[in-house]
Amino acid sequence: MGNTFHQDIPADVLQRVQSALDTIKAELAPYLVSLTPEERKTMLRMADKTVAFVQKTTDYATTNPAFVPAFVELAELKQDAAALDGLTPLHQQLEQLALDVDSTMMTAGSEAYGNALTIYNNIKFMAQNRQPGAQAAFDDLRQRFAGQGQRKAPAAKPAAN
Repeated sequence: MGNTFHQDIPADVLQRVQSALDTIKAELAPYLVSLTPEERKTMLRMADKTVAFVQKTTDYATTNPAFVPAFVELAELKQDAAALDGLTPLHQQLEQLALDVDSTMMTAGSEAYGNALTIYNNIKFMAQNRQPGAQAAFDDLRQRFAGQGQRKAPAAKPAAN
């Protein structure tokens, strides 16, 4: 892939973005719900077709109140549908931003790790050739790989008779 990430993100840009994210979070906090993983597993899931279904059903229920069973609060349905309509574009933008940030971190991390491994291998070579200071650096850095030596193949299972 080569070195595709070669940017310095200025600290003031990162600080302004963090501040903007803090503001967004504070503004939305009173309206957002936090679910546990268990709660998320039990909820009905919506996809694009389901959103359209909910919108159409809400429209039918609004224009034909007789369609709505007595135990269903039409006002609640309208409120939920409106929240869905309002949050969907925000969600799409935040999801794309998160994906782009993740992709950038993955790219920068991959390149940094690759370069670090190259330097580490050079330090290892220099330590083997007794270059001053190389052994101490190698001993410090190789702790990252502790326990990752050659793995033994699992013992063959005896054949069943």
